[in-house]
Amino acid sequence: MERKYDNYSGSRLGGVCWSFIGYLSFGLLGILLGAALVYGLFTFYLVPAIDDPVIEEAANGLQEEVQPVPSPGFDSNLADIIGEIMPAVVGVNKHIFITRFGEPSLEQVESGSGVIIASDGYIVTNHHVVEGAESITVIIPDRGRYEAELIGFDVLTDLALLRVDESGLTEMALGDSDLIRVGETVMAIGNPLGFFQQSVTAGIISAVGRQVRFPGSEYAHTFVQTDALVNPGNSGGPLVNTDGEIVGINTAKISLLGVEGIGLSIPSNTVSRVMADLVEHGRVIRPHLGVIIDDWVDYSDAEPEKGVLIIEIAPDSAADEAGLLPGDIIVSMGGQDIEYMAQLFDRLLHFYPGDTMTIIYFRDEQQEEVTVTLGERPENFGFEMEPELEDPTEPEVEEPESEEE
Repeated sequence: MERKYDNYSGSRLGGVCWSFIGYLSFGLLGILLGAALVYGLFTFYLVPAIDDPVIEEAANGLQEEVQPVPSPGFDSNLADIIGEIMPAVVGVNKHIFITRFGEPSLEQVESGSGVIIASDGYIVTNHHVVEGAESITVIIPDRGRYEAELIGFDVLTDLALLRVDESGLTEMALGDSDLIRVGETVMAIGNPLGFFQQSVTAGIISAVGRQVRFPGSEYAHTFVQTDALVNPGNSGGPLVNTDGEIVGINTAKISLLGVEGIGLSIPSNTVSRVMADLVEHGRVIRPHLGVIIDDWVDYSDAEPEKGVLIIEIAPDSAADEAGLLPGDIIVSMGGQDIEYMAQLFDRLLHFYPGDTMTIIYFRDEQQEEVTVTLGERPENFGFEMEPELEDPTEPEVEEPESEEE
């Protein structure tokens, strides 16, 4: 059978298809043009320009809140701070005369660290770094070697003040050690082993108000404890916070088998008081209470829970004149709680001879209060205790050692 094609019908079908596509295209184009028109009207007529100061301030504030995310493991601000304060950290060398073949020779026997606290040449270091020195030299970065004058020292806090004849030096500010918190980032800067000048180690504040007694010391200190590495030669260098301020002077580490990461620093507030006295008087003007004391918890777990037990009172001392007695337990001085001996010593450093303070104490389990006028501590005032730091893990001795103030 012969197949027939209807050419008219095919052409008509094709025209209908093309007409439909055309209408669809025009429709879409109309939608796009309409959207563009609405957007233009909204932008230019309905949305106000940011001329209003309040709106502009809000917009600027929003921009300021958008901060770049720092890359992990690197703090450019901290590196900048260290770069600025690093020239304030110096090397301190002790020299003594040694006789060789009948001839005296001045030789270096110890090295440590120090930090410039005034641009006209005042430098803080540890007393044990310069003790017995017949000559002291200081190495200032990019400046050279200087002969240093010993302005004064304080054995009880293990601090010494030096001065070099130079000006315009980079100095470092003393921060407020009462404000530091456990977990805060700190850096220890110094010259470990005397060879690795201006080394920086980082860590955190591990503890504050840590009471430690050192061999041969006649004093109970409170220290800042840090896990920033402190090595021989770091003594006298600064412990620095993230603002570039001194919060402590590195003085010791616990060196026992199996013990790591226990460095000890003298709090900056103690440093500030001692340095002020050394500059003005060449020595520390200490107030004197006139008592032999020990931690109450070493004697009893009875009330009060913590405090300082008076073992003995010096005749005609401030404590004697105020009516305090052996057996009294001091729990507060000058408005601050006293839980252990080192806090009592620290609190006294906030006062001078002649100042008055209120002391709260327990006697026969009853709380009492008295006002004391402080005397001045005699230079030859002795101590009965011979403190030792053999091993902090060892139990307390049966007869607790006592200490005087």
